[in-house]
Amino acid sequence: MKTNSILNTQQTNARAATLDALIENVVPLFLTPAPSRETLRNWFEAAGVPKFKCNPSAKRGGGPCFYSVSAVERFFRSRLIAG
Repeated sequence: MKTNSILNTQQTNARAATLDALIENVVPLFLTPAPSRETLRNWFEAAGVPKFKCNPSAKRGGGPCFYSVSAVERFFRSRLIAG
């Protein structure tokens, strides 16, 4: 029986995540404590990190915003010096 890969976190390779999920799972790998949501949003916008909306054609809102996890990781690796 095939299991759902989303539920099997050992094999999940995230491609997109919300800002809250990034703060919880990705940012602590590079920065502790994590910067504020607004700071991260500004950094990602300035760096051109791809973001996606569930419904980009919506006049208002459109659901949560998802960021490319690989682009966020590249962003941090390119700007932080390993210590």
